[in-house]
Amino acid sequence: MKRLFMAVLGLMASVLVLSGCGWFSTASSGNVLGTPDGGGKSQKIVTFYVMGKGLEPETALTRGQAVLMAERAAVADGYRQLVEKIRGVYVDAQMKAGNGTVSYDAIQVHTQSWLRGAEVMELTRGDYGITEARMRLRINFAKKGMVWWPVGIDTEVQPIRTASSQGYANPGTSVK
Repeated sequence: MKRLFMAVLGLMASVLVLSGCGWFSTASSGNVLGTPDGGGKSQKIVTFYVMGKGLEPETALTRGQAVLMAERAAVADGYRQLVEKIRGVYVDAQMKAGNGTVSYDAIQVHTQSWLRGAEVMELTRGDYGITEARMRLRINFAKKGMVWWPVGIDTEVQPIRTASSQGYANPGTSVK
C-alpha cells in the first residue's frame, strides 16, 4: 500500500515538473496590452479610420514649405476627427433674431482628449494643393464587469457609472 501511494505521489510530482508548474503560475505571459490577437470573449479591438485634409497656404515662402504645411494640416485634421469620433464634441450655439431675420448666429465646437497610438497610413497630394492623410486608431477593449474599458489604463481608474450603465433606462429606451 505504501509503495502504491509513493508511486502515485511520484507520478503527480513528475507531471507538475514536466508541465512547467502551470497550475501554480500567477504571472502573465508578458503581454502588456492583453493577448496579441485580441482573442477571447472578454476582449475586442475597435479600429477607427479617418481622412484628414489640408490645404497649401498662400503665405508659404517656398513650394517645399507649402507642401510640408499642407501635410501637417492634414494630419492635424485627422487627429481632430479621431478625437471627435472617440470623445464627442461640445457644441455652443447662440442666435439672435428679431423682426423675422437672424441678426447674429455663432456656433462654436470644442473637443479635447489625450490621443495615443494613431497611425498615419498614407499621405497623398491631390489637385489644387489639397493633401489628404488617411489615418487609423486601434483601441483594445477589455470587459470589466458590465463595461467595455480600454486596456492599458491604470487599474485605479474606474468607469463613470451612469444611469444607463447601472441598469436604469430613460422612458422610451431599452437596456441591452
